[in-house]
Amino acid sequence: MHTFLLTLHVILSLLLVFIILMQPGKGADAASAFGGGGGSQIFGASGPGNLLTRGTGVIATLFMITSITLAFQSTRAYQAGGGVDLGGEDVEAGGGFGAPAAPDAPAPPEPTPAPLEIDVAPVPVPDAAPAVPPPAAPAAPAAPAP
Repeated sequence: MHTFLLTLHVILSLLLVFIILMQPGKGADAASAFGGGGGSQIFGASGPGNLLTRGTGVIATLFMITSITLAFQSTRAYQAGGGVDLGGEDVEAGGGFGAPAAPDAPAPPEPTPAPLEIDVAPVPVPDAAPAVPPPAAPAAPAAPAP
């Protein structure tokens, strides 16, 4: 039952995305969405608006029903102390996916690491004069040539 509902839920979600993308944009002409005047011939005189709107409502309603049903089943299975029923297979006993589950054993305590000690040496600050000499005074202007 769970697998059927889950498959139906996925199919409904894909159909819902498809039918929403098929709807014409707001203010767009239905005929232009289908390449001209052929849109009214495919969907009838009222165009695709009513059919797509009704289809969206129906699929969205079914999608919500499957969502609520799957959530209810999951909650009920969790409260009962087991997993979701997968058609009689016991996943924890190894009947389902891969190797059997390991028995619950307490993990060995992890050793606590020793505190980390860091020696930080002070950085020496030089007291010497700067290595770059100060700029020289500007030279006197040369005398004009006679």
